[in-house]
Amino acid sequence: MDPVTAADAVTELVELRSYRLAPGQAEAFVTHFERHFLASQEVLGMEIVGQFTVPGDDARFVWVRRFRSPTRRGAALARFYGGPVWAEFGPRANELMVDHTDVHLLVPDPSMPDFAPAHVPHAQRPAGGDAPPGGTAGTTVVAATYTLAGTGGLPRGAAEAMGTAAPRAGVTELGRLVSARVPNDFPRLPVHEGVTVAVWLLSDRAGGRAASAAAEAVAAAHDLPVRTTALTPTRRSTLR
Repeated sequence: MDPVTAADAVTELVELRSYRLAPGQAEAFVTHFERHFLASQEVLGMEIVGQFTVPGDDARFVWVRRFRSPTRRGAALARFYGGPVWAEFGPRANELMVDHTDVHLLVPDPSMPDFAPAHVPHAQRPAGGDAPPGGTAGTTVVAATYTLAGTGGLPRGAAEAMGTAAPRAGVTELGRLVSARVPNDFPRLPVHEGVTVAVWLLSDRAGGRAASAAAEAVAAAHDLPVRTTALTPTRRSTLR
């Protein structure tokens, strides 16, 4: 499948963005980000479905941005980063950031295509409100990133194993995502290229230990290198 055909076939794109911040600035960055960059991006056709800090690391911020109109991703990003909100509040964000290039451009894997269906646009939430109805407080989200040898989706055996491993461990699947085989149509924001990954997102009410163990068991059974990261959802994160 050539890049043009691939782009036309994709129904949504998801960015998993992991930022390195200046030491001790995670809390300040979350406050600035959620005050200025949630509804302002969504009004331009993007959805901010997850925002997280990393336990024990006060210089990390991870977030998830979705594009339900993939062919308009570049135009939406150009409008935002060339627009008045970023002109006013972007400089402060850049002051707090050290690196913003650890980004995977993903699509939902066919084995679990319904990603973040409960997202409520931030502009429709009460000012200062928490997660949308149905959100679970006190959870840890674990992002398990598997390195895949090919260029396709999750191996069938691994996907089947995930479907049984999550309930057995008492954790909830939030999504299975794989690298998108489409060009980055906004080069100003780089993404990882030349590598294929699968990202398994799990919600764990026991601090992330059970989810991490389940992810690592799937990796060991199917010979897949994996890196797990425990994430703490911010107050306004949909994914939790």
